Amino acid sequence: MKTATTILLLLALCAVAQAQDKPADKLTLKLKSGEEFEGALKKATEDGVSIDLGDGLVLFVRWAFVRGDKHLDLRKQATDYTKLASVVKLADFCHENALDQEEAFVLAAGLRLEPANKVLRDRLAKLPRPEGLEIPGEPGKEPQPEPEPKPEPEQPKDPVPLPPPTRTTFKVYIEMVNEDAAALTWLTDEFNKMKYQIGTKADHEMHLKVTLDFTLTANPKFMGAELYAIYDGKLKYELFRKAEKKSFGTGNSESKQVRRDTKVEALNSCRKELLQDAFPAIHRDLEKQR
Repeated sequence: MKTATTILLLLALCAVAQAQDKPADKLTLKLKSGEEFEGALKKATEDGVSIDLGDGLVLFVRWAFVRGDKHLDLRKQATDYTKLASVVKLADFCHENALDQEEAFVLAAGLRLEPANKVLRDRLAKLPRPEGLEIPGEPGKEPQPEPEPKPEPEQPKDPVPLPPPTRTTFKVYIEMVNEDAAALTWLTDEFNKMKYQIGTKADHEMHLKVTLDFTLTANPKFMGAELYAIYDGKLKYELFRKAEKKSFGTGNSESKQVRRDTKVEALNSCRKELLQDAFPAIHRDLEKQR
C-alpha cells in the first residue's frame, strides 16, 4: 500500500509523456522516501530529472525528492557554471543534503563569478573548509607576481604598418510578428552584450523578424489548483538588410513538452529555450555579412 501511494504522489508531481529521444544511459533513481525507479535517463535540468520507465512512460522527479548523496554528479551536470543563479541552486541542493564539502566548492565557484557577493561569502564562512579549496578574493592572500617578460630580439626596422580598421557592429531592428515583450527584452539584452546597437523601423542596418508560436498541450487541475502545465513552442527568424525584401538568413527552433508547475512558468521556460537555441544562429548569420 505504501509503494502504491508513493507512486501516485510522484505521478501527480511528474510529467507523463511519450518517450521520443534517442536511447540514454540506464539509471537507478534513488529517492529520499526509500523508493527506487530504474529506467533510461532522458534529461536532467535545474528543476529535476526525467527517466524513461519503458512502455512510453516518462517520470519527472524534482531534486527535493532525490537522494543527493547518490545523484550529486547528475545534479552537477544540470548546472550552468557561467550563471550565478544556476550555481546558487546547486549550492542549495548540497546544503539540503548536508554535503558541506561540496557546498563549499560550489560557493567558491559562485564567488569567482561575483567576488563581491557578501551572501555567498558569509555562507562559505560558516562551512568547514575542505582541503584544496581556493576562495577568490580571500583577505591576506597576496597574488603571485608575474614572471618578468624576456626581452624580445631586435627586429629589422620596417615602416610601421597602419592599424587594422576598427571592428564595428550592426544596428539591428527587432520585429516581433506576434507581440511578445519578454522575448523582445531578451533579444535586446543579448544584442547589447554583443555590442550591437538596437535600431528602429526607420533607422537600422539589419532587420530581424521573429515569429513565436506557443501551444498549451496540458494543464490539469485538481480542486481548482494547477497540477502542472506543458507547452510546445516554435520559433522562426528571418534576417534582411535595410530596404531589401530577400532575406540573407533564416532559421527555425522547436521546443516540446516543456513542463513546469504553472502555465506562466512553463511558457517562460519554453520561450527561453527557443531563444537560447536560435540566438547563436542569428548571430552567425549577421557576422557573415561583414
